[in-house]
Parts: sequence; structure tokens; C-alpha cells
Amino acid sequence: MSTPTMRGAAGLALLLLCTANFLDAMDVSTIGVALPAIQTELGLEATSLQWAVSAYVLGYGGFLLLGGRVADIFGHRRVFLWGLAVFAAASLSGGFVDSGPTLIAARLVKGISAAFTAPAALALLLSVFGEGPARAKALGLFASTGAAGYVLGMVLGGVATIVSWRATLVMGAPVALLTLALAPFVLPADKRRSGPRPSFDWAGAITITPGLLLFVFGITNAASEGWGATPTWGALVGAAALIALFFVVETRHSDPMVPLAIFRKAKLSHANIVAGLFQGVYVGFQFVATLYYQNVVGWSALITGLSFAFGGVCVMVLAPRFATMAQKHGATGLMTLGTALMALGYVVWVLGLARLDPILLAALSQVPMGVGYAMTYPSVQVAALSDVKEDQSGLASGLLFAAFQIGGGIVLAAASAVFAAAPGAGWDTYAAGAAFVAALSVFTLLVAALGPRDRRMPAAVGQPAE
Repeated sequence: MSTPTMRGAAGLALLLLCTANFLDAMDVSTIGVALPAIQTELGLEATSLQWAVSAYVLGYGGFLLLGGRVADIFGHRRVFLWGLAVFAAASLSGGFVDSGPTLIAARLVKGISAAFTAPAALALLLSVFGEGPARAKALGLFASTGAAGYVLGMVLGGVATIVSWRATLVMGAPVALLTLALAPFVLPADKRRSGPRPSFDWAGAITITPGLLLFVFGITNAASEGWGATPTWGALVGAAALIALFFVVETRHSDPMVPLAIFRKAKLSHANIVAGLFQGVYVGFQFVATLYYQNVVGWSALITGLSFAFGGVCVMVLAPRFATMAQKHGATGLMTLGTALMALGYVVWVLGLARLDPILLAALSQVPMGVGYAMTYPSVQVAALSDVKEDQSGLASGLLFAAFQIGGGIVLAAASAVFAAAPGAGWDTYAAGAAFVAALSVFTLLVAALGPRDRRMPAAVGQPAE
């Protein structure tokens, strides 16, 4: 990677991988602000409307482990290209949906395709960039585009909705097709295996994938229908049974889909826990704040989306620098500082609610939240991927992305439950929801601070410490 040509090729590869990562993350939130327009045109009930958002998360979170393992076995570039092609096709089909079921189906397929492209893209990044500062910087850029895609998704969705709500579904297709056209000429070819290809663990796949699907469905359904609804607890019971069976299967398989020894890697396990918690807290806060700004303050969907834009700008500008710092000095300290800043932002929002001007409230809370998110997001990726070898990078990436998606779903369901129960307990709805998020953010800070420490210079990302 020392020649200018290689640097240029690596830079173009990074651009394509970051673009795909941005699209995957953007689609989680971009449709949210278009829901009123969708409901008006398609005549959807509120429960069906919620699944226009949740179907994407269901497919994304449910298939991530399968996507990561498939990429490790069948080739990172091959899986990335096929996944991106399906994503583009599903995006284009969104312009022709004419009913709730077709809309939900298109969103589900997009989520499933993202579950294959995201871990494959991160594994490709590790193979493109050698050890050292170049890899840390590339990882920071990759993390920043993913986080920015999620944070800025609402802004882009608000702009697209001015034209048509269908534009929120279709707008990623041209970018995906351009990326797909360039990727075969830029991304490294999959390595030829010297020995036989590892056998695919079908028993593991048919237990963990529906298990995760049921789990994500259960916690998502709880957000709309409550924890006592039959579909909610039925799905969670089924998920528990399948996931338990999965662990039994994996202990007996010669080449398991998820080698259980991977959970003994301290940095990876700690990073996954922190990822689920801090992303979940952010999703829960976004839920409460969005409703407050629109229902109480009276802001439009576009203005509400713009109120979160500062966080996205912070992530895009600062995340690459924080990734390099995490690589050089260890991720736990930076992770701790990042979660502390985010907790400060949530506490400021709770204390300033109904006391400060909404614009000032948004500004004062977004500064520490944005900087904290920019610190934490790349730090958990550096920590997670520093603990595995390259042949398990797809699986580790799938675990990490799954932690983000499932953590977001769990905390959102819990925040929704607090939000709904607050009036019956005599509490202010928004204050109760925000206080729950703030309290959980302090707990996340404590978990981050208890992470493994580096007693010497950390290993390069993608190479496990000895």
C-alpha cells in the first residue's frame, strides 16, 4: 500500500465500502418521517404502519449472524456484491408498492440484504488495509459513515418526502447500482482456499436465524402492542427455545456457524454489550425527542430531522480521528469518555425539558451527544475487531452489527413501555421517557468503564492480542 497507485485504489475501495455502509444505516431511519404521507396514501392502520420501519430492522437484525458467516465461507467480495444487488433491486421495487404488505415486503428484503453486505463490507475493509494507522483511519471513516447514515437518515428522508414518500424508498438505488458497477474492478478478489471449504453449519443456521428473527419481532412488537400481547411473548418464548437449541447444536458441530469460543474473547464481548446499550439508549432518546419536538413544540418532520444533524456532522468529522486514538491508546478509555459525554447530553435534555427554549435545548444536548457518539461508535468497532483473526472478521462484524440492531430494539421497546405507562402513574410522559433513557445511559457508562484495559500497545485491528 506504499505506492500512490495502491493508495488510490485502496481509497476508492474504501469509498465504495463506506457508501454501502451509509446506505445500509440510512435505510433504518429514513422512512420514519414519511410515515404520515404513507398512511394517507395507502390507508394503513397504525399497527401496520409501524412495520414499514420495523420490517427493515427485523431482516437486518435477524440475518446478521448468517450473513457474517456466509461471507467468511463463500467469500467477502462475492457476498457483498450479491447483497448489494438485492438491495438495489428492493430499493427500486419500493417505487411501485401499492399496499401495506408490498411495502413491508420490500423493506424486509432490503433489511435482509443489508445483513449480508454490512459484515462483508467490514471484512473487506480489513483485507484492503494493512495493519497500522492506515487501517485505523479507514475503520474510523467506515464507522463514521455508518453512524452518519443512521443519524442523517431522518434529514434525508424529510427532504425526499417533499417530493414523494416513495422517494425515501428509491433514493438509495442509483447510488447502490453505481457502487455495484465499480466494485468488481476495485475490491480485492476473494482468496483461493488451499484446502477444502469449511462445511456450512445448516443446523446452526436454521436455529439461530429464525431464533433472532423471532426475538427481533417480539421486542419490536412489544413497542407497538405491549409485552403482554400474545404475538410478543409467543415470539420471545419461541426465540428463547431456538437460541437455546442453537447453543446445543454448536457444541456438537465440527465446524460450527458460531464457534462458541468467540464469546470468550473479552474485548469482543465487552464491545458488543456496550454497542447494544449505547445504540439502544440513542434510539430510545430519538423516539422520545422526536415525539416531543413534533407533538409538543410543533416542529415539522424536516425541522425535527435537522435538529439531529449536528450529531451526524460530528460523527463524520471526528470519528476517523477517534478511531486512530483508540487504535493507539486503547478503546476502553475512549469508549468510557464517549458514553460519559452522551450521558451528559441526555441529562441536560431531561433537566432542560419545558424549562429551556427548544432550539437551545436541542443545541445544548446535541453537542455532548454528537461528540460522545463520534467517540463511542468507532471505539467499539476497534475493540471488537482487534480481538479476532481475519478469517472470523465477517462473523465478528455480524455479531457487532447484531448488537447494534437488537440493542436498539430492546431499549426502544422498554422506552415505549415507560412512555405509555407514565400518565397512569401521574408522571409527565416525555419527562419519564427521557429520565429512563438518561438513567440507562449512566448504566452504560459504568459498563463501558469496566471494560478490559490494554497493558501494552494494542494489537492492530483484525489481529488478536496474544
